[in-house]
Amino acid sequence: MATSQTALITGASSGIGFELARCFARDGHRLILSAREQAGLQEAEQKLKSEFPELQSTSIAADLSTHEGPQQLYDAVKAQGLQVDILVNDAGFGEAGLFTETDLQKEIGIVHVNVMSLMYLTKLYLRDMVARNSGKIMQLGSVVSFLPNPRQAVYAATKAFVLSLSEALQQELKEQQSDVAITVLCPPATETNFFKVAGAEDTKIGQSKKATPEEVAEAGYKGLLAGEARVLPTFGAKMNFASSVFFPDSMLATMMDMQMQPEEKK
Repeated sequence: MATSQTALITGASSGIGFELARCFARDGHRLILSAREQAGLQEAEQKLKSEFPELQSTSIAADLSTHEGPQQLYDAVKAQGLQVDILVNDAGFGEAGLFTETDLQKEIGIVHVNVMSLMYLTKLYLRDMVARNSGKIMQLGSVVSFLPNPRQAVYAATKAFVLSLSEALQQELKEQQSDVAITVLCPPATETNFFKVAGAEDTKIGQSKKATPEEVAEAGYKGLLAGEARVLPTFGAKMNFASSVFFPDSMLATMMDMQMQPEEKK
């Protein structure tokens, strides 16, 4: 892959998104970093430039929880005369708790970011990529893309959407004999601020040993370059997928529900 390519990364200010940005920066790609908060974006961009002094980058704040956010981001990138060769749809968040008790407005925001904005940006950039017959898209799925997840019902449903949409588009691209590729990264629980934002820090899975964002990003980046359809970045993620094949959904739901229970204090 040519080092002159440009990657647009949403959710780039922290976690897996930031570590993916480091992978691209390390290999000499130009970066367009996007997240909701400008201050966090600028801090992330400064860290990257400190580590990679030759990095060419720009940051564009965009609120993907709004209907206008994805189009505004697309238009802002276009206004700078930049061609996006690689789109990384990393932005996303969750909410923990019983569905009857969780915040509806927050969950609507989750659907907007995890589903609507991802679909919107994929539509816009995939059209551009297909027209020139080149480009790559990475979608951030999750191990809960194929596992029912009580007490994170909406989040898991959004990630199932990401996987289903991406697999359908992979087939469409194959039928079109297109050189454009879509990769779905399906990480397990990862040491980011996800559990804090979701209000799940005190759960069993929230207190458990997790994958690092560095190892998840590195595996995803390599898989993207290799044109893999799906990346299961850790042994745990591979075991989660195997469980989804061999066990009934009712059993999987029970197992996942246990992980979302509060951790007993010692």
